[in-house]
Amino acid sequence: MKFGDILRQKREERRMTQADLAERLGISRQNVCNYETGYKTPPLRVVVAAADVFRCSTDEMIGREIS
Repeated sequence: MKFGDILRQKREERRMTQADLAERLGISRQNVCNYETGYKTPPLRVVVAAADVFRCSTDEMIGREIS
């Protein structure tokens, strides 16, 4: 899975709107939309902030599987 898919899945699991998540991440709702659709790649600080919000690792946020 890609970051945008994971971001959307985790956001929806927690019943958050894009605006709710944007506020928690300190970014615009449009940026959340762009990241979820894959139109833009998020900066590292957003990946880290999203991992903090969803209480998971950055590896999980970017879909990295460790074997």
